Amino acid sequence: MLSRQTILKSIVLFFALIWVADADAAIYKWIDENGKTHFTDDPTRVPEAFRKKPFLKGFSKNKTSESKDKKPAVDEGDIPGKKDDIENEKKADDEKEGLTEAQRSVARAIAAAFEGSIPRYEKYYTTPPSRQKFGVLKAEIASNIPSRKSLLEQVSLHDLPLFQSISEFLKASIAEDEETRKLVRPSKYTVRKRTALILKRLKADAEQKKQFLENIKAVLEKKE
Repeated sequence: MLSRQTILKSIVLFFALIWVADADAAIYKWIDENGKTHFTDDPTRVPEAFRKKPFLKGFSKNKTSESKDKKPAVDEGDIPGKKDDIENEKKADDEKEGLTEAQRSVARAIAAAFEGSIPRYEKYYTTPPSRQKFGVLKAEIASNIPSRKSLLEQVSLHDLPLFQSISEFLKASIAEDEETRKLVRPSKYTVRKRTALILKRLKADAEQKKQFLENIKAVLEKKE
């Protein structure tokens, strides 16, 4: 039977070899004819008679090496398309929480502008088209372009979804106004059709403004 001192030496040697072994190195173990346990990281030092017997091999890397090899967690913002979703959710949450004072100021400006412009062209809806009416209508549309551009500049400063929708609406509507301003006075044969198309667009704009106005008022009522 092996002495206690021999066993203790073997155990100490075993753990010492594990400690100093390289992360990718293999530790070999064998027991000789006298029952003594041997360890080495050099396979050539293993007696040939024991090389076909099982060895201890492939110890795992220590915790320090494992932590270095671990890949960092993937940030959701790095996933394609996920960043936009996060931003949109944040904007939606901001709207639910209410507006900042600067945003409230812009919202009030939108509400005032839309309330004033919705009935502006109603007087043209019921009267019959004429060349004179076409000219007056075109001039009034042109005169309102600067104020609409000014409103667009204010709205474009904020990235809330509602403001972005209003901004896109204003851009398209102003572009239509610019085209109308450039129109030449039609002949008496086409004035009815041309005027009818302009009024149809203005009515559609008014309906869109009413919807936006309802949304703006609802947002302004939050945490007022």
